Amino acid sequence: RNIIFQTKPPIMNASSNDNFPRVVRKLKLFAPPIIVFLLAFIALSSSPLEVFDEAAPYEIGDEAQLRVGLVSRQMKTEGEVSEAGDKEKYKILCSSTRTMMTWGSYLARCDTFKRWVDQCAPSVELTLGNLPRAADPVQYDATMYVKAIPPVQENLGKTFIDVVDSFGIRDGRVPEEVEIITQNQLQSSLFPNHETHIIEHWYNCDPSDTYIHEIKESNPLKVGAVCNACPRPDIPDDFPDVDFSMIDEYKEGTHISHWFLKLMASEGWDEDKMNDLLAENEYGTGMLYYHVFRTFDVMIVTPKETRDKLRYGSIQRIVSVMKSTVPVLVEVQGSAFEHFVDGYEYPCVYSKEGDKYPSLEEALDKLKDVSARKKCQEVGLRIAEDFDPDVMVKQLLNTLGYHGDFEC
Repeated sequence: RNIIFQTKPPIMNASSNDNFPRVVRKLKLFAPPIIVFLLAFIALSSSPLEVFDEAAPYEIGDEAQLRVGLVSRQMKTEGEVSEAGDKEKYKILCSSTRTMMTWGSYLARCDTFKRWVDQCAPSVELTLGNLPRAADPVQYDATMYVKAIPPVQENLGKTFIDVVDSFGIRDGRVPEEVEIITQNQLQSSLFPNHETHIIEHWYNCDPSDTYIHEIKESNPLKVGAVCNACPRPDIPDDFPDVDFSMIDEYKEGTHISHWFLKLMASEGWDEDKMNDLLAENEYGTGMLYYHVFRTFDVMIVTPKETRDKLRYGSIQRIVSVMKSTVPVLVEVQGSAFEHFVDGYEYPCVYSKEGDKYPSLEEALDKLKDVSARKKCQEVGLRIAEDFDPDVMVKQLLNTLGYHGDFEC
């Protein structure tokens, strides 16, 4: 290596000529230590670590950024080891745009993901937050960017877009080295030039919850629906032996705490009890929904009727209600819901069109029978097991390149 040292020469002027011999004597005195220092510095320069001027990454661009990344990896093997042993941790960043990081999709995907990773994968260090600058001396093994297209940076490691319902993200806009996480096979077909991975969202509830909803004779049959801006199921007000209620969160408030007590005060809930559950349980919001679901004999889940959601949308709402152990009646409309119920051979369905599935009236009449509702509950619980967070978190970690210990 060639290392250039720039030193400032002594300032010489007419008045300093008399002192010149003294300066020479001092240089002779300090010459041996200076030579030793130079030899030591040259020896250090031949080590694997590279020495950069602070401005270097900005002067020579991508090549320097790559080298900074390599230096970062070398340094952390010496000084940063995991609590689980001598191996360094597998570093993952979960990020998005500043606006998107305040949205529920990011919070559901990344916050919950981190809680499970911290608990189950001690050899993984999962960071939530903004992207580093390209020149920052940090190196991730993988980055998952939610609902947006990230820049291409060496220090992000292997990079993934978690599309969720950002249907404007299309194949031609995504850098070829970025991989795609989708919600179903149909959504994966939108990215023929990229490697895709199907990972649905897990249900939003405490997986240790062991409550089983009691299926019993009920007249009238209490049927409910909870959704944000979904169409109301077409149940006539005078439909015999059925009492239907729908909560439209678009009107009532998008957070359950806005409307929960309006419905549940008669069940013994007050503001203190609601707030205690939200504060003490990391799945408190999901559990509030479950308490609502369990006041009904049957819950109806309808799709959101936009073209893209019907074709590529999530089935998380179906699975979340199934996990509550309340029988679920699914409206089959659109490819996403149809592929789901057909794939699992789920029996409790209806459709407004065609003769492949029962009508809503036929399905409700059937569900007045206790044995039919028990069948919905039984199959629904089996389906929900496939969407347990511990199962899906491990799948997501494997997708992001981590194949180490998983202790859940």
